[in-house]
Amino acid sequence: MPCLKTSARLVTSTLCCLLLTGCLPGGDAPESTATVANQGVYSATFSQDGQWLMVGSIHNGGSLWSLWPPERHFDWNHREGSNTGVLASAFSADQHFVASADNRTIVLWQRQTGEAVSFWNTPGDIEDLALSSDGRYALLAMRDYTATLFDIQNGGIRQRLQHDGAVFDVDLDGSDQLAASASDDLTARIWQLETGKELLRLAHGNQVRTVSLSRDGRWLFSSALRETGKLWEVSSGQLQIELPKPAGYYACARFSADGSQLLTGSSDGLVSLWHTTDGTLLRQWRITGNSVWNQPRVLVEDVAFGSSHYLAVGTNGQVYQLQ
Repeated sequence: MPCLKTSARLVTSTLCCLLLTGCLPGGDAPESTATVANQGVYSATFSQDGQWLMVGSIHNGGSLWSLWPPERHFDWNHREGSNTGVLASAFSADQHFVASADNRTIVLWQRQTGEAVSFWNTPGDIEDLALSSDGRYALLAMRDYTATLFDIQNGGIRQRLQHDGAVFDVDLDGSDQLAASASDDLTARIWQLETGKELLRLAHGNQVRTVSLSRDGRWLFSSALRETGKLWEVSSGQLQIELPKPAGYYACARFSADGSQLLTGSSDGLVSLWHTTDGTLLRQWRITGNSVWNQPRVLVEDVAFGSSHYLAVGTNGQVYQLQ
């Protein structure tokens, strides 16, 4: 049923905020669950179609899995004989390449063979990354106040997109023409990637932790700590929809291939499916911790649209199939 209503161009929440639990109601249980990291993850990222999952395990380094059911294919670490704390990863849209990053190094892997294509050191700490469609470029969210476009196959910096605070999250549209960045400077920004020109600067009231662009570049989703989720029309820079404020923040988001739906995951364990045109809440699920960790709620690391289902992965090392 609809959880939002339209007033002029801005859509605001009609749900009442609940003390300590935020604005969103509880959700359905996952259809099935599997373990990809027994003691939790630093990071976990789905491929665009949800068929692959890159895991940065807390104790066992990086690994590549196919879905569903989960099957481990490769163990990927940046140094031989030691487990890498993979803090961020990304797939190219053509799924030929996967990039993994710890604080100061990046490796580009060939997905089919598992071979390392390139290894690079970075001059600053990496918070997140996104890969171009063909896997040639990596857009790095950096603590040095930049979103840096790096030629991950040949080396060399192509663009430095300047913020006024640490950059926490980045994303690219399907054509690699637009970039989005989320920063500690309380803004989300849209950039023309080829020229480095700033196209939009979108103000928030707190640290912006999450950004996601639709494949066609029409929509941008952004989320700041303790704020509503915001859906912007990129061409006009206008705020179109505000999604109800979760107890923490929207930790991840992904648009469907045609941009008509948005899948979000929150820091308090809710996975929600929204209609982008009017903000209707279509489905919602609640993921919880396993008995080992005894966590009632789990931060959702990533979400994806599968062929006939939806997917989510949590910091507890569990991957969830949602129907």
